[in-house]
Amino acid sequence: MFILLPENFVLLADAVDGISLVVITLFILAGIFQEHLTGGLRSASMIRLGNKKKELSRMDQALQAIQEADPKFDLQNFCIAATNAYIEVEKALDTGDLSDIRSFVSDGIYQRMAFRLDEEKSLGRTRKTIKLQVHNLSPAEVTSSKNNQNAFEVISMRISGSAVRQYRLKQDGTDVITEETEPISEVWTFLRRRGAQTKSKDFGSVHGHCPNCGTDISVNQWEKCPSCESTVRSGEHDWILSEISDQSSWKVTKPFKMSSATRYWIKQDQGFSSHYLEDRASVIFFRKFLADRLGVIDPLGKVATNRFCDGYEKKLKPNEFGKRMVYIHPRILAADVSGVIAEQPFDRALMHIRWTARRGTIDRQGELELERDPVQISTMMVLVRKHGTKTRIERTITSSHCPKCGAPESNNASHACEFCHTVLNDGALEWTLADVLPFTSTAAMALRKRAYEGIETKVSVMKFENIEDAPIERVVMMEQKLPEFTKSEIEGVQIDGLAPNVVVREDDVTLCQLMGQVAGGLHISKAAAKDFIREVARKCGIDNATLAGAMRGREKLDRRRLKDLNSQVVKRWLMAMIDVSLIDSRMEAWEKVYINATAAELGLSRYDVEAAIRARMLQLEEWTEGMRSVDMFSWIVYMAAADGQFDPKEIEQLKELAAHYGISNKRLKEMCVAAKENRLEVSVPEDQTVGQFWLVKMIDMAFADGSVCAKEQKVLAKVAKKIGLTDYDLKQLIRRRRAVLYQKAKEILRGKPPADDGELHLKADWND
Repeated sequence: MFILLPENFVLLADAVDGISLVVITLFILAGIFQEHLTGGLRSASMIRLGNKKKELSRMDQALQAIQEADPKFDLQNFCIAATNAYIEVEKALDTGDLSDIRSFVSDGIYQRMAFRLDEEKSLGRTRKTIKLQVHNLSPAEVTSSKNNQNAFEVISMRISGSAVRQYRLKQDGTDVITEETEPISEVWTFLRRRGAQTKSKDFGSVHGHCPNCGTDISVNQWEKCPSCESTVRSGEHDWILSEISDQSSWKVTKPFKMSSATRYWIKQDQGFSSHYLEDRASVIFFRKFLADRLGVIDPLGKVATNRFCDGYEKKLKPNEFGKRMVYIHPRILAADVSGVIAEQPFDRALMHIRWTARRGTIDRQGELELERDPVQISTMMVLVRKHGTKTRIERTITSSHCPKCGAPESNNASHACEFCHTVLNDGALEWTLADVLPFTSTAAMALRKRAYEGIETKVSVMKFENIEDAPIERVVMMEQKLPEFTKSEIEGVQIDGLAPNVVVREDDVTLCQLMGQVAGGLHISKAAAKDFIREVARKCGIDNATLAGAMRGREKLDRRRLKDLNSQVVKRWLMAMIDVSLIDSRMEAWEKVYINATAAELGLSRYDVEAAIRARMLQLEEWTEGMRSVDMFSWIVYMAAADGQFDPKEIEQLKELAAHYGISNKRLKEMCVAAKENRLEVSVPEDQTVGQFWLVKMIDMAFADGSVCAKEQKVLAKVAKKIGLTDYDLKQLIRRRRAVLYQKAKEILRGKPPADDGELHLKADWND
């Protein structure tokens, strides 16, 4: 229930800094029942009434979650504070001085306003607001989300009204003054960290006070309060303006239950925030337009990859007629996270930027020719960041500052911070621009499809009536297939005070804990069991720190519940243990005993284990049956060409290996050319386990002359790295294969056939 301000609330302000009169008239939605009583919904259908109540119910849930953490929060006072913030921003744009608003706006907002003022100055134009009238200021959306490490509260305010502005433009030495009435139709989004407490009726930072200690502040370049050292614009203590969108392009941030960004937040980076990404994209967006206007790549030096800068710098050069294209008066209508792809070596964030600007050309003398009407464009910005990098929560809205020392990023050509000399554009610490695509292009659609793998949503477009305007169309979710989350991933996660309705499965680390407890009851080497568990953990994607923490835990597993686990989880765990045991193409007796004992705790019989082993062995045999040395060599060439080129050392190694396999230089050259052009016909392992099995066969081939020479080890090391093995793993694999081949040779020399110990035998004829 939203009981906010009286229906006609008028706030008058005297002449202040160029604004002769400010008239604010607020018509705040007072909730479903007040609107019904005043007749707004009296003639509405039951369906429309239900939809309206559903929307307000969702806001109520979020509002309750906010008030649970901050009992003094009052939505009515928030609306008044948002109004004052709006006035302060308008005054700053009129005076051209942004210092007074620096303490309560994000880097993205500050960057776009600074760009706008700089552009106006370069064009010789200034503005002055004569009259400002806001007819409607009401909450459009209230959300509250949290997990164990990260929590944000977000309130989006719909602002409608009009402004009379006077523009002064210098032309041929004279001032040309025009007066225009401009409509106001925007959505302003404010956010703060969950847990922040309301200390005054207004945003303290709007009036130049530290939101934490209340000290008068003059925000320095590191955004620190000189008294309490708090980061003023972190959102930790007060609301911060993080986004300004056009009402026609703004959309509810969570029309569906699950998105790839939410999945990334839960699974990959608990400090992740879509608002931070949107702010970062806004900073990069306006730096790109500054580069376009100036015709130099310098503004993008710290926020775009070297590869992007090298390619885009060529586009900034004039054409054969001495002109280049520019966009003037760019304005972001909306910036949204379209999807997030988590993968090695870099995660990718897909940003949907809807913007409008006037297109034109500029010649070498700086003469500008503009088209009459602005254009609206949808763009996808692809941002990259090293996989595994975590977001620092306190930097959610300081996206144009060095992530290492907090210093502001300048517009010079250097790729490093001027203060701490940290490289900023390599994606190691910060989201960095890697590509700009038309949003409807084939490449952009392919990326969006990739981002939503595992999340299938069926939607329908339905029309809804609107009191003020014509019926609007909205996308309504009909059905959604959700990804699975582990218990540890989903623990503590809440959206609007409620746990998300998702499929929860057992953590893979539980298997490692179970194997540790099972090993204690078996007569097997502790060192061997520890190595086996470590390999299983890596197979399941468990990092060393998580594994160590789980194994040190003294809490005993409830083994009874393990027999009731999802059958797909149990099957995946069993195959992980089998794949690890077959890493050197043979399963030792103790490994089989260990797997059987662990499987029994999961409710599997010996027959189940034997059937799974046989199936996996047959699959591996099928992949290697009939393989010749030329097939193996083709795969080596294919792996060497994975980066699109061959360095001289690689070519020398391939020549020596080709001679070893009896492959001519002519044939080698043909294979290398075909590999670079993606024409080489080669059988590629279907998964990492098969790749490891192929590596074993390559090791056996290297032992054909009794030993593995240094050159062969270099080739094996390169292939091992491609399939995810370390140098230590390869060394252990070679050692184990040497022992197996030695035992075989000894038995053959004694005249005894080698015992069938369950090892997979290669049926191929190794002669070409």
